[in-house]
Amino acid sequence: MRSTLKLIALGAVLAIGAAGSLGALADTAQIIKDRQALMKKQGADLGAVKAYLEDKADQAKAIAAATDLIKDLETIPSVFPPGSGGPNPEGKWSTKPEIWSDAQGFAAARDTAIAKAGTLLTAVKTGDKASIQTVFADVGKTGCGGCHTKFREELKK
Repeated sequence: MRSTLKLIALGAVLAIGAAGSLGALADTAQIIKDRQALMKKQGADLGAVKAYLEDKADQAKAIAAATDLIKDLETIPSVFPPGSGGPNPEGKWSTKPEIWSDAQGFAAARDTAIAKAGTLLTAVKTGDKASIQTVFADVGKTGCGGCHTKFREELKK
């Protein structure tokens, strides 16, 4: 009888541990989905600025999008908590471990992106499309690209 109680207790402990692990996996999956949603929102914000450059949207929408881009970039750390590595939902891209092993570099890249987005907002407010185009290209290359190049990898199928 005593052995049976020990086995039942051990089984309960293992079941609780397994449930906790499944919960952590579910949390990581949700974090990755949230991360992907944030990245897509940033892409849409950049798309709104591009639409303005192409005379397909008005300046007010471009200003709102550039403002949102800055706010979204500021939230980047919240969607990259330690232990949340893994591929995006489509399985095309994945995080690199350097996000956490080089946390200062990751934060610096995010800060650079924020600064570049701030410059973009300033340019959009002027309405000078040549200036906006120059800054827009820089945001993509050294702002977003600064993180994507070092901290994201394409998954080969």
